[in-house]
Amino acid sequence: MNYHNGTMEEKKIILIEDDPDHADLIAEALGMAGMEDNIVIVHDGMQAIDLFQDLGDKWNGEIQHKIRLVLLDLNLPKISGMEILKFLKKNSKYNKIPVIVLSTSSDQKTIDEAYKSGANNFVTKPLSYEDLFVELEVLKECY
Repeated sequence: MNYHNGTMEEKKIILIEDDPDHADLIAEALGMAGMEDNIVIVHDGMQAIDLFQDLGDKWNGEIQHKIRLVLLDLNLPKISGMEILKFLKKNSKYNKIPVIVLSTSSDQKTIDEAYKSGANNFVTKPLSYEDLFVELEVLKECY
């Protein structure tokens, strides 16, 4: 796991993304949107589940107040992003944490499944840095 800017004691944005280039681009765009503080990056589904369970144990009932947002790629090794989304939204420790699904897929069935599983938003990964920045500026206003 990579920890950027700050300690695990401060409110976090959790970025779950297996592609290091995409993770760096998203983290940079978060910074440009003024949301760079305290980004925690995990690179596979198992790391994500482990992180949430560790933080859930550490912070007990406070975890939903300590995580600002989860940005979740769907195509992950070990455990899929959709399974992580379902894990978070079915567990009362985590179900109020906003989850934004990031995917290269624009398949309506996938989008519908993400919303049905509790995603707060679904963003098709843009191809350009500028488009990603605009999407994150919009997200900043909401979360």
